[in-house]
Amino acid sequence: MQVKKFEAPTLQEALDTIKRELGPEAIILQTKQNRRGFGLMSKGSVEVTAAVSERSAEKKKTVEKRIPESYQQKLSQAPASRQADLYESYLEKKVDRDRVQLSGDSQGSTKRITATRYADIADEGSSPISNPAPVGLPEYSVPLAVASAVDHFAESKQSTIAALQEELSQLRKLVDELSKDRKRHEYLDSDSPYSATDALESAYDLLLQSGVERRHVVQIMRDAAKALGVEKRADHESVLDQVAYQLLKRVETEGFFERKTGSDSIDIHAFVGVSGAGKTTMIAKLATHATRSRQEKVGIIRIAIGQDENIDPLVILSKALHVPYRSVSSGEELSVAIQDMGQCSRLFIDTPGFSPRDQASLRKLSGILNAASGMRVNLVVNATIRDRELREQGKGFSVLNPNALMFTRLDEVCSPGGIFSLSQHLRIPVSVFANGKKVTESWENATAERLAASILNIL
Repeated sequence: MQVKKFEAPTLQEALDTIKRELGPEAIILQTKQNRRGFGLMSKGSVEVTAAVSERSAEKKKTVEKRIPESYQQKLSQAPASRQADLYESYLEKKVDRDRVQLSGDSQGSTKRITATRYADIADEGSSPISNPAPVGLPEYSVPLAVASAVDHFAESKQSTIAALQEELSQLRKLVDELSKDRKRHEYLDSDSPYSATDALESAYDLLLQSGVERRHVVQIMRDAAKALGVEKRADHESVLDQVAYQLLKRVETEGFFERKTGSDSIDIHAFVGVSGAGKTTMIAKLATHATRSRQEKVGIIRIAIGQDENIDPLVILSKALHVPYRSVSSGEELSVAIQDMGQCSRLFIDTPGFSPRDQASLRKLSGILNAASGMRVNLVVNATIRDRELREQGKGFSVLNPNALMFTRLDEVCSPGGIFSLSQHLRIPVSVFANGKKVTESWENATAERLAASILNIL
């Protein structure tokens, strides 16, 4: 251990001197403030006692002898931690070089490692490429045993990779088989003598991708598989025809203008759904068709519950069609409005948009609608929403006992299977399909054929 005292006008100057003379690994043992004068200016000074180990001192001396003078200045200006890292790194490299050289000297036959690139090393039997090591770089050698071990490792690595690739291929095949077995067990009876075919599995996947709930898909494919013979199960067209038939069997539809809802003199239709579902636009489409194409006398009623006083678009529509319009907020007012419009053959009742979770408001709306006997409630749903939201709306609005389903924005839907699943969940017919926002067009009476074709993508 070397111990030395340093005196300087300031502590920082003393530390710089210690780092320069003893190196970055020096340890500060004591600092002392001198009150006596220092130099000609008679100013105070700082006395610092520092120590450094023999190994650190030798390391500093060894490194500084071997690095260029131009680099020594940069090294002296570097932080102490950076200097210590550089000294240690240089020393480790020197030890490694010495170890390799000693290992080469102790073995009889060696292979020389030069600065030649791996890509430039000549193959066996070809002339070697002359590319000596650059001047100033030492040449190292390793025992032949080491080179043999490297070659053996490379060969074993290649065989290991090949074995892993083969195992991955087997696992993929196993996953595919398990996937097929899962489908087969879902829609084929356990004692069925028939196996699943590509045509059946394609139809199964198509129904799922179209948005039909899995439980409905399983039942449809089970009935289709039972109805098909052995040969037809492998035919894609026969399978699609049978699946379409199973869809048609399950879908109930009715035209909006084909069924009477009340007495012989008047039909009453209420339109319910969440905000933005398209209730008002649907009323506008149907009321316009009823007055202009069917020459019916219609009336429009709006139920307002806690809504703002913005202008109702149906007010403008009623003026354009020259039909009566009323706004009510209770069951009594609704009964009076219906009586006042007794000369009409069809009434359209618009309702506020509520969340399916707002059961209190929906029950209040149900109480108002119950004031009109023979009313038919139409649940209007945006066909583009997700399956989970479709089911939530169906469950929430079931308190209003809807009689029919109407779907808007059918031209934008990507998964028409949700329409089928919701109709199966509520067990009510589908009445109207609407496309776009144009009032006088873009709607049609729902048919099972139209829905099945949309689900199977055969339009």
